[in-house]
Amino acid sequence: MENQTELLSEFKFQDEIAHTSGSLLNDITITTLLESLAEGVIFIDEWGRIIFINDRMAKLTGYDKHEVIGQHMNLFIPYKLHQIHHFHVKSFFKAPKIRPMGKELELIAKRKDNSTFPVEISISFLDMKSGKLGIAFLTDITTRKKAEYELKKRNQELDAFAHTVAHDLNSSLAGTTGCSEILTDPNYKLSKEEQDTYLKEIARSSRKMTHIISELLLFASMKKEDVDVVEINMKELIDSACDRLKYQIIEREVQLEISETISNCLGYSLWVEEIWLNFISNAIKYGGTNPKIKIYSSKTDNGYIKYSIEDNGEGVADELKCIIFNEHDKNKDKLTKGTGLGLSIVNRIIEKLDGHLSLETKIGQGSIFSFYLKALK
Repeated sequence: MENQTELLSEFKFQDEIAHTSGSLLNDITITTLLESLAEGVIFIDEWGRIIFINDRMAKLTGYDKHEVIGQHMNLFIPYKLHQIHHFHVKSFFKAPKIRPMGKELELIAKRKDNSTFPVEISISFLDMKSGKLGIAFLTDITTRKKAEYELKKRNQELDAFAHTVAHDLNSSLAGTTGCSEILTDPNYKLSKEEQDTYLKEIARSSRKMTHIISELLLFASMKKEDVDVVEINMKELIDSACDRLKYQIIEREVQLEISETISNCLGYSLWVEEIWLNFISNAIKYGGTNPKIKIYSSKTDNGYIKYSIEDNGEGVADELKCIIFNEHDKNKDKLTKGTGLGLSIVNRIIEKLDGHLSLETKIGQGSIFSFYLKALK
């Protein structure tokens, strides 16, 4: 008897669904309008049961229309939100009004395959003879969210670059200005050796400023559009970077060992040379009293070439390894000053070339900075 009652109740509900849908959609103009909307549209009754969805809603969620009619709208909502959403549905039908849903909240919808996507929802209602209907207009905002994330990330990078550039340029300009004033002040009686020292400092500071400006120009040229990724001669790029750093190499008496078997890869020469310039420059600065630098490459099992630069510096403490490549981390200042802009550039280049970075280090025994780029096909 109980089963018969449940069956009759189900038949009655299905009949109500058919009657309501027919009443609602018997006007071909309304049907055409609903199906032409760019937003997903869903009609529900006061118990949250689905009366109608349009083609766009079906496409967004991966369901066929006939699958969802009569089902609870929780089909489109992540499980963890079912209870709170049930409460909101009841509250809406007590005092229905047209409004955006979840203002200032991050709303998400669920597809048939249980994947989720960010949405923007507006809700409305209709008074029918059979009762009130709730209407939701759902917009997939995945593209907008991605653009917002990229803009936020870009602004964070610009803030970090502005801070680093201001610090480094100010330091270099102060050194250049100070040395110039001493050299031109008649009150200073300088020996030839002292004059040479100040002139070398002016040259060093000028080279540093030129390098900073080059990095900034490179960053400005790195738009979101893709670049042509082609085979690059990695040995030539390393030699070019070393040539740009030849004065630092001579001044620090660097022992530089470059493998004769450096593999080529897929990349963009202008950017990859900048990676080498930054890694070699940092190895020179922080690679020990008598810098010893080794550069080599190796193939990986997953289709990448690993390029490594090994130094004999003090190494990086374990608590700082996870933030060394993160220019936005508030703990970045614990690292040695002067690496922020360069490592930010490296991060961005590697990301755009679908590569990744790694660091192996031991306190007092030096570090191995490595980057991975795609091998030739």
